[in-house]
Amino acid sequence: MNSKAKNIAYLGVMTALVFVVLMLETYVFIAFINPSPAFLTIPLAIALCLRGKKSDMFVGGTILGVSSFILSFIVGYAAFYNPLISVLPRIFIGVVSYYVGAGLAKLFKNSKSEIVREYLPLSIAGMAGGLTNTGLVLSMHAIFDFSGITAVFSTILSFNFLIEFICGATLVPVLVIAIRKVSKDLL
Repeated sequence: MNSKAKNIAYLGVMTALVFVVLMLETYVFIAFINPSPAFLTIPLAIALCLRGKKSDMFVGGTILGVSSFILSFIVGYAAFYNPLISVLPRIFIGVVSYYVGAGLAKLFKNSKSEIVREYLPLSIAGMAGGLTNTGLVLSMHAIFDFSGITAVFSTILSFNFLIEFICGATLVPVLVIAIRKVSKDLL
């Protein structure tokens, strides 16, 4: 199989994975918390952006945004019906994560500690991506969706952000290493 076909297959599998994980998170938490936290999906999307190539920085966030947009119609979550709220902010989580991770990797490349050299840049990139997601989604809500904005702000800021931030810091390094190994073996 040629490289282009392998990349398309990889993107298809990752898109399905992000969508299914987001759907499971949504259905598990929608009865308790609305909007539901994407504590696994956001780190997965960030990890896809940090796979290694600069061109990957748009992949995870775009997949997450489109999945969020589609899922909003399935579960009836009107806050994400607007693609300027559900898709556009998510594209930038990958860009920020990529540049933070790449910059810190250069900064720490000569460190003797594997944790500092390998894991710390990915962990901080995960936190930066989570912060970017929260900041931009809330900003877009403030600009485009005035109905129920107080509930969205309070839920996201009080609960979702903290969980997504911690999961970004802890899960992104593990997921990036796994994705790099799998994609290296397959691609």
